[in-house]
Amino acid sequence: MKIDVSGLVCPQPVLVVRRCLEELDSGDELVVVGDYPPAERSIRRTCYKHGYDVSDGPPPDAEDEFSLRIRVSESASLTGESAVSGIE
Repeated sequence: MKIDVSGLVCPQPVLVVRRCLEELDSGDELVVVGDYPPAERSIRRTCYKHGYDVSDGPPPDAEDEFSLRIRVSESASLTGESAVSGIE
């Protein structure tokens, strides 16, 4: 699945990504493209906090864009407690 959050500012990009991740199963992958650097940091932080694997995605089309590849792991969960011990 691929989503484009370009033109959105925080917290909207994170909310869009969270909604999409809720629909995916373990092993699925979400590619996120955007153009707002603080959103990239917020998306990474949220994913790490909840146990999702995050890496750089395919090269973005423009120099001021970012691309992230988020993989749903078995321990990933947006509900309940954090997948990472000690992080609330």
